[in-house]
Amino acid sequence: MRAAALGLVIALAAGVAARAEPAYEAGSAMGACLAAVIDRAPVVDVKGHDVAIHRETNPNACTVEASAGVPSEVRDSVVAAIAKRPERFAPALTHWDPVDYASQETFCNAPGRRNLNVLVSTAKPGAKGPTLLATVLEAKDRDERCDRDVGLQRPPLG
Repeated sequence: MRAAALGLVIALAAGVAARAEPAYEAGSAMGACLAAVIDRAPVVDVKGHDVAIHRETNPNACTVEASAGVPSEVRDSVVAAIAKRPERFAPALTHWDPVDYASQETFCNAPGRRNLNVLVSTAKPGAKGPTLLATVLEAKDRDERCDRDVGLQRPPLG
């Protein structure tokens, strides 16, 4: 009995520690942002220790910003949250030049009545600034770059 109780305490402590990890927090935040934009879940701006959510209603968008963690692990957690959705998000056929990032990706939902995109920018290891920025947005029209390769895209200079 004592061993079982000790095992439960260790398991709970491990679960609490896991929840404090930036990758876990970012994946949870991405799930909340997806629910906000797609399902109109009541999500508001929130800033945690390593992850923040910024919600807009006009346009219908929600952004996750992670400021810590291993970039590839944070990205994997966010992409896993995207993959769980029934909208069948897939990488756009057109790719972005990552410029100052390790990667910049766009995920588009399957063609249908709504036009949903998720833009994910992952920092290079050791880079200054956010570890990851991911924005879910609903557009008026479907972006042609979802279904057709129109060549490597570069962000506007600014």
